[in-house]
Amino acid sequence: MQADLISVIIPTRNRATMVQEAVESVLAQKGVAFEIIVVDDGSEDATPHLLAAYGPPVRTIRHERAKGVSAARNAGINAARGAWIAFLDSD
Repeated sequence: MQADLISVIIPTRNRATMVQEAVESVLAQKGVAFEIIVVDDGSEDATPHLLAAYGPPVRTIRHERAKGVSAARNAGINAARGAWIAFLDSD
């Protein structure tokens, strides 16, 4: 766990038209250390393809089938390396 790192968790499902804006809003932040964890909860649209274009600090976790937003948030928490957690909806 990194004391000065904020883990931003973005659960998403079928939000190809919106998820990039959410990710870009975090990437635009300056002066803070963060990682972005996007949990794709079984998307059937272009969401996985769009997320694949990002490299670090964006990590993607993919559920093959939808498990629900709570399971997506919990997966993000389990993968987080930061001392702080921030949730950001993909819409």
